[in-house]
Amino acid sequence: MVALNEPASGLGPGDGEVVGGDGPVVGDTGVVAGAPGRLPLPALLALATRVVTESVHHGLAEQGFADIRPAHGYAFSLIAMRGGATGVVIAAHLGMTKQSAKVLIDQLQDAGYVTRERTDRDRRTRVVQLTDRGWACIQAGTRLWAESEADLRKVVGGQSVETARQVLEHLVGTHISPDDATPLRPPR
Repeated sequence: MVALNEPASGLGPGDGEVVGGDGPVVGDTGVVAGAPGRLPLPALLALATRVVTESVHHGLAEQGFADIRPAHGYAFSLIAMRGGATGVVIAAHLGMTKQSAKVLIDQLQDAGYVTRERTDRDRRTRVVQLTDRGWACIQAGTRLWAESEADLRKVVGGQSVETARQVLEHLVGTHISPDDATPLRPPR
């Protein structure tokens, strides 16, 4: 694990890759040469996401949802936002094959988070729906995400969190279309 409050000890293997012409030198660890202890902002954003996600998943495990993985959360958000989704849609959303999505859906169904229901329009098509357990997991996760933001407000102050939120909303708003109803998906 990277200690964010300690200066870096060096670049490590692969030293000397120049980023951006005359810009900083970055090693394999992502540490910027000449800026001891400072990671590039995208790396910090990724690590912050990881820290919060791990904390939320630890909290979910404590609340009886130990079998949930981050990919499940992405699938849950899609299913919830659309009021159900087919395996093909889930596969496309998660950037995986239909076969991999089927395995994921099987796991979620076996654990009681989702059901597959045939549609009236096409009896061959099955729509994945959240069960009460699936909705309970979403509610628990939503509470845990809110708690993590409240904890951050206590540590750095409400104004800092609001400023960060505005910057991130601007960044996201310039790269993701408002028409994209399900922007939360794993990185590809």
